[in-house]
Amino acid sequence: MPRSSLSSSSDSSRSQRSESSKFIPNMAQLQLAIKDLPDPEVWSEMTCVVAILVEKKQKLLEFTRKRINRGEHSPYRWVYQGRVLIRKRDS
Repeated sequence: MPRSSLSSSSDSSRSQRSESSKFIPNMAQLQLAIKDLPDPEVWSEMTCVVAILVEKKQKLLEFTRKRINRGEHSPYRWVYQGRVLIRKRDS
């Protein structure tokens, strides 16, 4: 399966994002994108866009970096559309 690529959200064009906003990835596609996410603790942008190939077309998945309360700690985690929390060990 082809590798995906990533960028900050400021690197992606508005037209690509609107076309990809209709795309809903399945779990295998989401897991492929998760493997390419950078460490949220060192990534400087609040979002990260990962490109995956689906049926020879590039689809963009946008992840948001959020702080999660974990007792005394508040680490950053990636969140997909505010619904899927990605832990470091998941990638």
